[in-house]
Formats: sequence, structure tokens, C-alpha cells
Amino acid sequence: MPKLHLITYGCQMNEYDSERVAGLLREQSYELTDSAADADLILVNTCAIREKAEDKVFSKLGQLRELKVSRPGLVLGVMGCMAQLQQSVVQQRAPYVDLVFGSPAIARVGELVERARRERRPLLDTG
Repeated sequence: MPKLHLITYGCQMNEYDSERVAGLLREQSYELTDSAADADLILVNTCAIREKAEDKVFSKLGQLRELKVSRPGLVLGVMGCMAQLQQSVVQQRAPYVDLVFGSPAIARVGELVERARRERRPLLDTG
């Protein structure tokens, strides 16, 4: 069973979106893990309201880069309002990220994760 690690920054809506994503991916046989090192999929849920939240996201992505390098099959994604508004910035600053999508695409998270895994190239979803 593949494992999902969720990291959430920002508002209560982001907490809700993370719970929704966890539920949708559970339907795809993912189980939650508290350990990034054990995960097959790591999603960072972002906030665009405060600059400090953006700084935290890029700092966390820098830490996760080592995991991604050592485990190329790991899918690393960034989601949420910051991801939606700054897709190109995320891709420039963290080119090792596999998947970037905004809140409107949450309903399709399972499909997006599978595409990113299958295509093995960065997937930016605008919708």
C-alpha cells in the first residue's frame, strides 16, 4: 500500500483541503504516514497570504530535495493557493518538484498523481 505524507501551511481552509486530499487518496489505496522518509507521495499544501508561509514552503522543499534525490520514485507535489498563483516560481526554485496544482484541481488529485508518476516529468496543472 503506497504511503502519503501531507504537510500543511496556512489557513483553516488549507487544513480542510488537506483532509479532503487525504480522503480522496485513501480511495486510491494510499495510507497516511507521519514520516516523510516512509512516504511514496509527499504533498505540501501552501498558502499565499503571508510571505512567511512562502518562505517556510521553500525551506521545506529544500529539505525534501535530499529525499527526492535519494528516492527518485518518490512523487513530490505542491498544492494550494500559493502553488496556483506561483507555479512558475515553484518550478524555478524547486525544479525537482513533480507536481504543482491549485485548489480547484483537488478533486482530480488521484489522476494528477498518477500522471506525474507515469510521465516522470514535472506536471503543472492550472485548473
